[in-house]
Amino acid sequence: MKASKRLFIRGLFQKARKEAFAIGAFNFSDSVTARGIAVAAAKMRAPVILSTSEGEAGVITPQVARGVVDGLSTLHKMPFILHLDHGKSLEMVKEAIKAGYDSVHIDGSALPYKENVSLTRKVVRYAHARGVFVEGELGHIGGGSTLHKKRTYKDVLKNAVLTDPDLAAQFVRATGVDSLAVNVGNVHGVWKGEPHIDVPRLRSIVEKTGVFVVLHGGSGIPARQVRSAIRVGIDKVNINSEMRIAYTSALRGALRDRSLFVPREYLPLAQKAVEGVVRKKLELFMSKGKVGKSARVVPRGFERMRGGE
Repeated sequence: MKASKRLFIRGLFQKARKEAFAIGAFNFSDSVTARGIAVAAAKMRAPVILSTSEGEAGVITPQVARGVVDGLSTLHKMPFILHLDHGKSLEMVKEAIKAGYDSVHIDGSALPYKENVSLTRKVVRYAHARGVFVEGELGHIGGGSTLHKKRTYKDVLKNAVLTDPDLAAQFVRATGVDSLAVNVGNVHGVWKGEPHIDVPRLRSIVEKTGVFVVLHGGSGIPARQVRSAIRVGIDKVNINSEMRIAYTSALRGALRDRSLFVPREYLPLAQKAVEGVVRKKLELFMSKGKVGKSARVVPRGFERMRGGE
């Protein structure tokens, strides 16, 4: 059934909304990171989404990413979801879907509103016909894959565009997206100081749009604010920077030993570091135990569709 993957993911998001937890979405560009994510999720029986950005997909390739996630699903008997993060074009979305991605994020937030609607609508039409879940974005989320000691969150937010609740409702009606990435004071990367989530704005977005809502840039947000956002209606939280920092710190520490040159001896340290970050986040997201022990590796009707069928 072409709608099966999308329906399964929508069901998971509905469960998150009903039971007041968030699904963790964690990025990877290699199998070491992916396995760290999967091991943590399996130990906690928590649902997770494994994501690749366009840049990360360029490293691991969409086809290999699909194979890695399938292998981890079989190994851990968990229905892991593979997601394209911040896809910028219909072409990239098509490439991901043809490789077997279950969900895609089309990010037209840097475009003028009408162009964002047009691009997102095209992606929704293409993806939904193939049973793939679609995340759109409105309100430009600033920052990037950076670690800053001097620039503050406030500096980044000067160039960001907060999501307008009324325009978000209009955007959702015009495009038909399944979920919406929003800017309510969140930014990508890790910066000096502490971000501030605009909870009243978020609450208004949740109430007016009626769709699942996604919080990007979850790495630098204090735990109390993340919990508040989930209680208001955030259904998915994206994490990347904190895992990257843990991964590279573990490698740098290990490679101080000049005699160490066999990857199988030091890569497990990076995997363990990633696992530690993910476990803490899953506790924070209140998603522990939300995947039953009897869950199928590939849920009924959640068939993989190859070649853009």
